[in-house]
Amino acid sequence: MCNRSGLRISLVSVFLGLCLPALPLQAQEKPLPELSSFISEFRKTLHSDDKLLSQYTYTEKETSNTLDSNGKVKKTEVNEFQIFNAEEDWKSYRRQIVKNGVPVSEKELEKKDREEKERVEKETNKRGKQSEAERQKNKAKADQEEQEILDDVFALYDLHLIRRDILNGIPTILVTFKPKANFKARTKEGRILQHIGGSAWIAEDDHELARLEAQIIDPISVGAGVLAKVNKGSTVVFERRKINGEIWLPVKEEATVNAKILMLKGFNLHEITEFSEYKKFGADVQLIFGEVSDKPRE
Repeated sequence: MCNRSGLRISLVSVFLGLCLPALPLQAQEKPLPELSSFISEFRKTLHSDDKLLSQYTYTEKETSNTLDSNGKVKKTEVNEFQIFNAEEDWKSYRRQIVKNGVPVSEKELEKKDREEKERVEKETNKRGKQSEAERQKNKAKADQEEQEILDDVFALYDLHLIRRDILNGIPTILVTFKPKANFKARTKEGRILQHIGGSAWIAEDDHELARLEAQIIDPISVGAGVLAKVNKGSTVVFERRKINGEIWLPVKEEATVNAKILMLKGFNLHEITEFSEYKKFGADVQLIFGEVSDKPRE
């Protein structure tokens, strides 16, 4: 549960009274699973979505609403991107195809594609001097850091299994999480998460995260509040679904944030990010800058 390049599971919001369909009476009467074993199985499936997304191309649509003090929309901006991911972040390409609601021209796209291709070629030559041992060392370090974050996550929260719910046709277990008092987190992500509580819906059959909701229960300050401060009550919702019946990937993120930066006037934002048009890299997909071809690789 960290930032965008880390564990996307940090993007969650508190349960807001959604009217989720009830399970049949027989299913409701079935005892809930034992907490520790259920959470242990859940942890095995929990990895950064960035790693999973590195196997796919997809479209990302961002809708950003600036709100007034009463929560009414003052300004809306829509941007859309084609995402060409790679196992290593520096190879990934976030190709903007809609800017502030207006499609980007073919001429501008071609220009950006050339610039991106040149950037990757230059970086590839630079990194070509790095040995395989160094690359493996860096990968091992990143994996270790992720495990340390997960250690903090599963240690800092009080977890409770609440009930069964059907979510998008999938049987799930609703789990609430609340930070323990006086817990000392080892990672910076853990120290941030100590300000967050909420709920998670976990698929009962394969223990995958289907939905997370969280709310900031006390303010998060950066630089003692001088650099930034995210206020209590800010919320985030994160939804995942099983794509093509084989893998769970994000489909939507929604955040309402009240914050202040550099001691300046605060701002209210409501942002929605939608993920769609997933295509998996492999024999049936060939990546060319600006294109995803369905033709097999030669």
